[in-house]
Amino acid sequence: MRHIHFMNLRTLDLNLLVVFDALMRERHVTRAAAAIGLSQPAFSNALTRLRARLGDELFIRTPDGMKPTAWAIELSGPISAALHDIQTALNGAHFDPCTSAHRITVATPDYAAMTLFPKLIVALQDQAPGIVLQTITPSQHWGEYLDTQRADMALLNWPNPPERFSSQMLFQEDWVCVMRQDHPLARGTLSLDQFSAVKHLLVSPQGDRRNWVDDALARHARTRHIAYTMPAYGMAPMILGTTDFVLTCPASVANVCYEYGGLSVIDCPLKPPDKMQSIHMVWHTKLGNHPVHRWFRALLQDVSAVELIKDH
Repeated sequence: MRHIHFMNLRTLDLNLLVVFDALMRERHVTRAAAAIGLSQPAFSNALTRLRARLGDELFIRTPDGMKPTAWAIELSGPISAALHDIQTALNGAHFDPCTSAHRITVATPDYAAMTLFPKLIVALQDQAPGIVLQTITPSQHWGEYLDTQRADMALLNWPNPPERFSSQMLFQEDWVCVMRQDHPLARGTLSLDQFSAVKHLLVSPQGDRRNWVDDALARHARTRHIAYTMPAYGMAPMILGTTDFVLTCPASVANVCYEYGGLSVIDCPLKPPDKMQSIHMVWHTKLGNHPVHRWFRALLQDVSAVELIKDH
């Protein structure tokens, strides 16, 4: 099998690998074709040729887009990394942020985009006005987005990823409780009994009906009433401002709720596990020395300081 693949590579049009990589990122033929400057018929023709050369369907059409086969997923990491290496070699090792027009894609829940990215965007406009920044929220495993380089980096609680990834902590913070200013519990210390009895707003990107808070309450033989669950923090200030709900969230999210929503921030009576108190930037090790990536990681570290504002 290795001999056959080696022989195929000698006569393989490497442009077909560019087609493969584009479709792996976009999962949609029209968008993938536009991304590399091909017409849809030309792109489809190239995909047909690649399927014939590799003897695999590679992508299967589904209602949600083009789903890669198991072998396509296996090929995607090495192919994407090889194309990146070729592009870097052609562009040269020099990187000037002042003139660069690179696009950087970060996979992250809205948590990081809501708290860290406002400062990041200001820094980019000042230091690298031509850089295009994109954020995506993966619906699949984070690792696949890094393997296929649909994302250059992920920001999340992932201190110990698989060996093919590198992880570096950006900041640590505690979790606090947020509620409207005239909430009955907005002054003083929030007891565990009060916390258990109040109605809660839960942010759960994957739609789970519980998180570490419920596990911690269970250890104290208590439960809580989750009145509303939503996938992102963005609408939380509006909901909290008009209800008696309480949101337990990272301190940096609470800062945003305080500054832009005029909400109260008080201590949470429960302590989160260590893994829930840190945000890490995670990237594929193959991109560790890429000049753009090194520069962007340094910039993220510069803007990642978190300060907690408490309103007692």
